[in-house]
Amino acid sequence: MIHARPRRSRVAPTIRALAVLVLLVIALLFAVGALHGHAGHRGSARPGAVPVSVLGARVSRVPDAGPTAGPSTTTTTTTTPVVPAVVASVPGPVPAAAYTTTCADALAYLASHQAPGFVDSCGDGVAQGHLGYTCADTPGRCAGARFVRIACPAPFVFMNEAHNTWVVTGQRSGIDPYGQGSLAERAACAPHR
Repeated sequence: MIHARPRRSRVAPTIRALAVLVLLVIALLFAVGALHGHAGHRGSARPGAVPVSVLGARVSRVPDAGPTAGPSTTTTTTTTPVVPAVVASVPGPVPAAAYTTTCADALAYLASHQAPGFVDSCGDGVAQGHLGYTCADTPGRCAGARFVRIACPAPFVFMNEAHNTWVVTGQRSGIDPYGQGSLAERAACAPHR
C-alpha cells in the first residue's frame, strides 16, 4: 500500500498573512488616531471648543492651552452631522382577485368533467339563489331533465358541480368535495346568486 503525503494548500498561509496585515493596518489607524486626539471619539466636545460650520459640516476649533513662542496652533475636530433615519413605507402585496375565471371557463370545465347528458348554463341568478346548482330527474324540481346552473364562475363552484353530476347519477359519493371557497371567493360570488 502506498501512502501519499497530502499536498499542502498555498491558500491557508496566504489567508493568514492577509489577516495579519489587516490587523496591523487597523492597529496603526488606532495609534495614529490616538496621537491626534481622536481616539475613536467622533464629535466629543472639548472644553473651550468653538463650533464652526465649514461647507455644511460641523467643525470645532480648539486653541492650544499655554503660551507659545511661535504662531498659535489650533486643533480641528470634524463632527458628522446626525442625519435622521428615513423610514420608507413599502406598500403591502396587492391582493389577488378572488377568482379570475369566467363563464366560458366554467362551461368548458363542465363539458370535459361532468357526467354525460347534462345541459349547462352560467350567468347571474341562474342557480336558484345558490352559487351553483345540479339537478337530475328530481320530481318537482327538474323532472325528466338534467342540468347544471353556475351563478358564480369561481373554480370551486364549477368543479363541485361537475363532481356532483356524478353523485346525482349514482356513480360517485360526496357532495361538493372542493369545499366552499375562501372568504374572499364567497364575498366575490355573493352578488351573482
